[in-house]
Amino acid sequence: MRKILSLMLLASLVCTYAEVHAQVCCDELNQCDAWQSCDARHGCDSCDGLFRLKFWDDLVGNHRGESRRDPYEERLETERHDFTQSTKTVGRGVVQLESGYSFFYKDHEEEIEQSHTFPETLLRIGLSDNIEFRLRYSYAWTFIDEAENQQGSQDLVWSFKLGMTEECGLRPESALELRFTAPTGGSDYSTRRVEHGLDYIYSWELAEKWELYGSTGYATGALGDFGFTPERPAEDWFVVFSQSVALGVEMTERTALYAEFFGLFSDELEDDFSAVVFNIGLDYYINDDFLLDIRVGKGLTPDSDDFFAGMGGGIRF
Repeated sequence: MRKILSLMLLASLVCTYAEVHAQVCCDELNQCDAWQSCDARHGCDSCDGLFRLKFWDDLVGNHRGESRRDPYEERLETERHDFTQSTKTVGRGVVQLESGYSFFYKDHEEEIEQSHTFPETLLRIGLSDNIEFRLRYSYAWTFIDEAENQQGSQDLVWSFKLGMTEECGLRPESALELRFTAPTGGSDYSTRRVEHGLDYIYSWELAEKWELYGSTGYATGALGDFGFTPERPAEDWFVVFSQSVALGVEMTERTALYAEFFGLFSDELEDDFSAVVFNIGLDYYINDDFLLDIRVGKGLTPDSDDFFAGMGGGIRF
């Protein structure tokens, strides 16, 4: 546990250093205020102050009630298929629907588990340029050799995603998701509590068409995720810490590829788990508002699924 907290603290210190560096790069110019353009040699589009946050600008800025961004000029980005989410929000007035199917296989001490999840629905509604409201719903089936099978809805997850910072120097583009559950799931998976969590997402453009991104977060009760709930989900309280890193590349105008590592580490369970996974995925754009995706992955620790695969897509209205 101390190692996990130390890693999260280190990540926070790195992000804080990047923020300070980005502010210094603009302060050195001494020719612009916090709202004017910054020197292009630092890779800054604006002299954003250390505490200037995009979502807060939406709430109290001079452009409140107006949109400075046309989201339909950008290609949609989905986030249901890989663990690390996008730093982008969908944009004011946009409704985006994502859905898919996944298969999981695990052979643990000669006991085989096979699981299926569908429809893995994520509904995203843009409240402003940098604030969106989200709803997640899915149903799971788990078939276990020589044990009782499980099936049922997972708890409904509702959340707000907030655009945080623009990329500037070492400072990443970033977003924060505030997550909560409603205890609506079936008895096999529901914790019967309102769970909560955070997911801080950050990314850097390494070169044209190449992006490095990651996320750091936690969730109480694993937000009712079927793969990590204990035998008595309503009785056992626990927290799961998460960390991920991914590399993405646009291969063609219609295809994008990513490779990703992520880990999930529990605390407060009688038998805590450490699940580390590697996966790759491919996005295929039918057009700027509709894409299909496919992914495959492999667990790297005994607590992980041995193999999983999935497919799905997203559409923007």
